[in-house]
Amino acid sequence: MKDTRIVGRNKVVTMQYSLTSTTGVVVREASGAPVSYLHGSGNLFPKLEHELENHGIGDIVTARLLPDDAFGKRNLDLIQEVPLDAFPPGEKIGVGGQVVGAAEDGTEVTFSVMDIRDGIARLDGNHPLAGQSLVFEVEIQGVRDATDEEIRLGKALD
Repeated sequence: MKDTRIVGRNKVVTMQYSLTSTTGVVVREASGAPVSYLHGSGNLFPKLEHELENHGIGDIVTARLLPDDAFGKRNLDLIQEVPLDAFPPGEKIGVGGQVVGAAEDGTEVTFSVMDIRDGIARLDGNHPLAGQSLVFEVEIQGVRDATDEEIRLGKALD
């Protein structure tokens, strides 16, 4: 008889996890409310989903993801310098803040303001974790069959 509490396609998995970069920077501590996801629906990085496959409640899984397995390599084309007078009047631009712009194909991109000097804002459209290897430490706390609605929507509803 197949154990229905094993991670696999169309299972809702509840987990607690920590996330660190391989340089030791803690991105997320394993505290707070657990999270749930629908396994096999593309809500996690494919390599992370693969590492969780066939594990069960109580298992602790460590998954190491290279940049290509996670947020990708840093794309230097996403670093831009924009004159401050090119922003809409009244828009607050500050180092550490974010602005929303458009890529060449028209898709929306969120840029982090890296530097402002001599009337020029240096913007970075890369994800903050792009170019970094990551380590997920996951404790599987629950596994159940997904409902038909969850499968249709492609996500866990709890």
